[in-house]
Amino acid sequence: MRKRLEFIALYGISWVVLFQFFRMIFLAYHYKKTLELPSSLWVKSAAHGLQMDISFAGYILMIPALLMMFTPRKWQWYGKTLVIFSSIIAFLITLMVVADLELFKAWGFRIDATSLHYLKTPTEAFASMGAAPVFPLLMLFAVLFFLVWKLLQTIIKRSTSAFEKTGFIYTIPVFLILAASLIIPIRGGLQLAPMNESAVFFSEKSFANYAAVNVPWNYMSSLINASYSKKNPFLYFDEKEADRMTQALYKADSTSQQLVKAGKINVVVIIWESFTSKVVGSLNGLKNVTPQFDRLAKEGLLFTNVYASGNRSDKGMVAILSGYPAQPTSSIIKIPKKTMSLPSLPKVFRQNGWHTSFYYGGETEFANMKSYFMQQDFDQIIDKNDFDEEDMNSKWGAHDHIVLNRLMSDLDRQKQPFFSTLFTLSSHEPFEVPVKTAIPGNDAEHLFLNAHHYTDASIGEFIKVAKTKSWWNNTLVIIIADHGHPLPETDKSKPAEFRIPMLWLGGALQMQSSRIDSLSSQTDLAATLLNQLHLPSGSFTWSNDIFGKNRVPFAYFAFTNGLGWMKPGGFLVRDNIGGNIIEKTGALTPEEENFGKAYLQSSFSDYLKR
Repeated sequence: MRKRLEFIALYGISWVVLFQFFRMIFLAYHYKKTLELPSSLWVKSAAHGLQMDISFAGYILMIPALLMMFTPRKWQWYGKTLVIFSSIIAFLITLMVVADLELFKAWGFRIDATSLHYLKTPTEAFASMGAAPVFPLLMLFAVLFFLVWKLLQTIIKRSTSAFEKTGFIYTIPVFLILAASLIIPIRGGLQLAPMNESAVFFSEKSFANYAAVNVPWNYMSSLINASYSKKNPFLYFDEKEADRMTQALYKADSTSQQLVKAGKINVVVIIWESFTSKVVGSLNGLKNVTPQFDRLAKEGLLFTNVYASGNRSDKGMVAILSGYPAQPTSSIIKIPKKTMSLPSLPKVFRQNGWHTSFYYGGETEFANMKSYFMQQDFDQIIDKNDFDEEDMNSKWGAHDHIVLNRLMSDLDRQKQPFFSTLFTLSSHEPFEVPVKTAIPGNDAEHLFLNAHHYTDASIGEFIKVAKTKSWWNNTLVIIIADHGHPLPETDKSKPAEFRIPMLWLGGALQMQSSRIDSLSSQTDLAATLLNQLHLPSGSFTWSNDIFGKNRVPFAYFAFTNGLGWMKPGGFLVRDNIGGNIIEKTGALTPEEENFGKAYLQSSFSDYLKR
């Protein structure tokens, strides 16, 4: 039994070592980019990539561990089978590793299932390789494959020859449990977020991050998530016609109102988890759930008719920071090569002299958000790893008041102007809070309401203290939700689920205590904010300045295979699978349904092309 366990361990470790060896080859092949990095980042790429290497080694180990259950009496077949299995795996992985070396030069990202598209056009594929050193790469492949195959064959033969007879009663349960336990290294540990690209992204230097990525893991992930697909399932019109209809919605030019002070003001964006308008009394929601927000709403600009773009945090984050609409069947944030092409508020602010930072009490790896944040030019990213153990008092990490206090402390020392974003977490399921219950009840709805009451109190205290700071008079604070929520069930319509609050506060505001009723989307924040500060907003082509002259007021939202289309005259909600209108209010014409379909087609086409 011991020899069998030793073999499984040695076989897995061998693959981890090989993956690190492949990483060294990648760094050596791209030596010019490697030399642009400090040597410390070479080591960090290997260290951060180790977790993903172990994850894929766990996948490979699954078959050997399961087959080992049937070797108590006879095991010669096991060695022969494993040699064949290892040869196939070694061939495929070595092929990916070598192909990736040259494709990274052309694509700028690690090889994924996008390569499958070239199987349809082999002539073009070979033509595109005209400048590649094909013969040296083939030689490298042959040498690497032989070395890997020889190493694995030697380990298998020497180890299996030392096996001894054992009992089925021990072997089967031991290796069944071992195979099941491989889920831990496969998912990257016991943390909330399973293994994804964000787990290995660690630097502002994109090349250092890409060096950390494990190629076969990346390829398998793109296959599973179908992120390589270029087929648009939402084709309703000729592509040019869909684009024309969509572009007609973005007529706004210069902003019509100057609401903030001129010059380089500070900006703090607080993204409130699951903050639905249904819990805000000042928006005709439930009373006394968010009393601090209702009080603050009388001091600033309350946007009363804003709709979230998607129904998840990963989609809301991109909608807010990049002004980019959500996808109904996928999420762009999960594909780093796509998010790399997006514009973002932190990019613009940093390029124009602002210090940028992001704060979150949980795991930024969750939903692959970290890779997106790393690409968006945040000077500083604070997450659960930056808080003390005693502050980890939530399932998700540090509760909201802890993170808000950390932000306050840092802003006191931060050079101005600054652009800081904070993402709350306490109002996420399971809705646990570190204070005495204010809204009693153990059902999901009352726990949800109580969690929002706590976050509301935490933000209210943050604003109270911020008003005493020297930087307050030159600061704009924006409070907005990442998405809405089905709870509370006071209104079960889809638009009610997606309607969210947005509030602008701070000493930098020139207009106080106003309600902005214009129909708008979460994606519109980017262009609206940048135009107020006279910063470039042209790259935010999906963002519509709320105060723009000649603006067409509309809002679009996406949920799992469905869309919502909002106009001042009403709304409709469409099921994309059946093609049915499942909700409708007002006098929207059939043409408006076509606009919603065209917007979906055009935005998803843009997503596929990135």
